[in-house]
Amino acid sequence: MTEVDSDRPFVLQGKAKKIQIKSNNVSYGPPPEPDEEVEQRLTLSNDGRVWFSGYNFAYDFDHYVRGRHLQFKLDKEKADTIFSAFSRFFSGEVDEVFATDIGTWEMTITNEEDRKVSFSGSLCAGYEIDGVDLSDLLREEIGIENLFVFDGNDKPDEVNRIKIDYKRHSRIKSSAPLNEALDHIIWDYSEHIVIDRATEKLTYIQNVGSDCKITREYQVKDGIVDFLDNMDADSLFDYTEGNSEDAVENLDEEKSYVITVDFKKGSQRVRTGSFDKNGLPEDWPEFAEEIVSFINFYGQGEALNPAKYGKIKRRNGDYIFCSATFEKNGKDYYYIADADDYEVGDFVFVPSGSDGHTAIVRIVKIDYFAEENVPYPVAKVKHIIRKCSVDEI
Repeated sequence: MTEVDSDRPFVLQGKAKKIQIKSNNVSYGPPPEPDEEVEQRLTLSNDGRVWFSGYNFAYDFDHYVRGRHLQFKLDKEKADTIFSAFSRFFSGEVDEVFATDIGTWEMTITNEEDRKVSFSGSLCAGYEIDGVDLSDLLREEIGIENLFVFDGNDKPDEVNRIKIDYKRHSRIKSSAPLNEALDHIIWDYSEHIVIDRATEKLTYIQNVGSDCKITREYQVKDGIVDFLDNMDADSLFDYTEGNSEDAVENLDEEKSYVITVDFKKGSQRVRTGSFDKNGLPEDWPEFAEEIVSFINFYGQGEALNPAKYGKIKRRNGDYIFCSATFEKNGKDYYYIADADDYEVGDFVFVPSGSDGHTAIVRIVKIDYFAEENVPYPVAKVKHIIRKCSVDEI
């Protein structure tokens, strides 16, 4: 249960000079372990100086024991980033969120005129400015491990980068060997895939032998971020069954992989093994399908697509006849489109059968015909109702 106090009478005036935050993550339930860090005190000054102390529970709710203690100085750019964000956010109205079953935080900000303003709440606050979470901003700029700040650092981890290296080493028997010692040739093939949150790029490189390199790069704003956000950081590539000890190896072909995953908070995860069903992580098929779906969504472009360069412009008065099929490789049926806004491959709703019930078909061909050249009497051809949305297919 939470309560939001949105009527706070005080806000920060001017620019912040000093920020002091005390975060305590003790909540209802069993007491923490003696060596568990339960309280953090963080002080920052606008010249970049940082003081941090972490306190362990020990055996007493009222007398913690200091464990970690750090003192250092940030560079000017990082200090300016932090103080600019905090000054702008806390100079406006702030909703203070309180809950009954989690830890708390308290903060005092001193401005350049030495006036202080205090804020407090429970460790579940998600304060953002310009799309950046203030708790995450402090963690990234300061670099202190496991900072509680305003949210207790309890949000799910995020996948920042996935790198996949695949290699195939093949020995191919030669049909015309030079001698007995050279009765085969070696073919090394490899693939390198990187999905990176920071650059918002998916890069796919194929090395076909030593003299052929194929590179595809997809830079999609928000698309890569959404792709990685859909990955479960806790379970991604977490389990591999492995091959049995008596599995038979192919001496003429060796396929292997290295998967490297970098997270926002957690340590790097590396998986290696033979590239086969049992040697790969259990969730590899689903992951591979997601990549294929992502790549296929953007297709192969239009300049080399015969459906684009082979299409003539419709003349005024021409009928638009769409050949469509109910199933893959099924029989084609003609439907008339009332507007020239359909493409080959589109799924559309059409009336079907003697009762005119609605069905979904896929357009496989589009032609324009003058009235005297139509392939089927216009009065007997049904009309397309509309295009299907993605969710309706």
